Amino acid sequence: MFRKLMFSLFIIFLLLTTFVFAEDYLTLEDLKPLLTNSPLYKIYQAQYNSSLQEYYLAYSSLKPQLSLQISYNQGETSVTLNNVTSTSESKSGNLSLNFSQILFTKGQAGINVKLAELNLEQAKNDFKNNVQNLYYQFLQNFYNLYLAQEQLKIYEESYKLAKRQEEVAEKQFKDGLINEISFMDYKQKAKLAEINYNSAKNNLELSYKSLENLLGKTLPRKPVKLGVKYEPVTYSYDELISRLYSNNLTIKNSKLDIEKAKINLEKSNIPPWNISVSGSFTSGNTTYALSFDTQNYVLNTSINPSWSTSQKNSSENIWNFRISFSTPILDGGSKNISKNQAQLSLESSQINYDKTKKDVELSFLKTYYNLLIAQESIKQKELVLEQKKANLEAQKIRYNLGLITDLDLKNYEIDYMQANYDLESSILNFNLQKVQLFILLGDLEVN
Repeated sequence: MFRKLMFSLFIIFLLLTTFVFAEDYLTLEDLKPLLTNSPLYKIYQAQYNSSLQEYYLAYSSLKPQLSLQISYNQGETSVTLNNVTSTSESKSGNLSLNFSQILFTKGQAGINVKLAELNLEQAKNDFKNNVQNLYYQFLQNFYNLYLAQEQLKIYEESYKLAKRQEEVAEKQFKDGLINEISFMDYKQKAKLAEINYNSAKNNLELSYKSLENLLGKTLPRKPVKLGVKYEPVTYSYDELISRLYSNNLTIKNSKLDIEKAKINLEKSNIPPWNISVSGSFTSGNTTYALSFDTQNYVLNTSINPSWSTSQKNSSENIWNFRISFSTPILDGGSKNISKNQAQLSLESSQINYDKTKKDVELSFLKTYYNLLIAQESIKQKELVLEQKKANLEAQKIRYNLGLITDLDLKNYEIDYMQANYDLESSILNFNLQKVQLFILLGDLEVN
């Protein structure tokens, strides 16, 4: 029984120790959800929501409109007849129920809705593009933080080695084995290593601050953990260029600008004349009215019951009908000016579309070729790392044979660390170039 109790206590102690002293890390998976609460993301979300509300506002004009108006009037009227003035009290009331509905989308309201739809589509593309670029900045900052951490490790080891070499040189100088110039050279190397080490510490803190500024959140100063992976490019240029023209968000928005310009040209060609038809029918104290015009193609109907103590309601049914036609005769040329402006805007948007395609294609070419260069750089860095690793293994054998000192071996270990750092830096640069390429292709999904 005592042994079981002691064994149980030992297991609990081991678990608690593991939990307390287990090293915690900052990872991409842990920090990525914080992007949706970052200041820039909130700004992009607010911009999109604003465009969405503008669309809803424009679209609401196409929906049925119903309004109610109630009025009441009370007062006195006086009449003088044969020098005799008589006063009477009057009361009246009116209720008006109005209904309106746009029947066709050929008018101003329908065109405004079409423009709002295109604006909303552009806002969606802008929001997606902004979020993709935000994710790219996040990756860039996180990679910089990881590299700053790894660089600090190298400079820390280099500083420790330089200090030990300085101590050995000082002893050798006192023993007369080296001259003062050689000793000062070691001191200078140690000082330079200290400067590099302190600079690396500051750079690490700046990297933390940059990531915090992007996320809008203070981060604990935990070690960064990142699995540096490399997947070579396998897709061809011809395959990518076709996807670029069909999926690039900037090109899509430029196309939408052309569509908006066409709609504005259509709007400027709306005939300036207007035909209005209206009619009413009164039965007793209730009036029914109906009207329609070709300006917005809107149908209006109303029911107006009323009552009054000073007037008697007619028992006859009364109706009337009206049709009117209106057109400007002299407008100062404003109609033609509007047409010319709309036509010039369309031509300008088409020119801008062609320029945008060329600009995007140029950015794509630069990114694609930079990606290929980064891929070749990785291959070269892999060869250097293999060489440094083989050299380190050979030096370990020499160290075991007593042919070199532990300081010499440490120098080779630092060379290997630096080669590994250079390889990881190249891989992360390659990964960033690939993300930038996917952004241009409109294929990057940020979940």
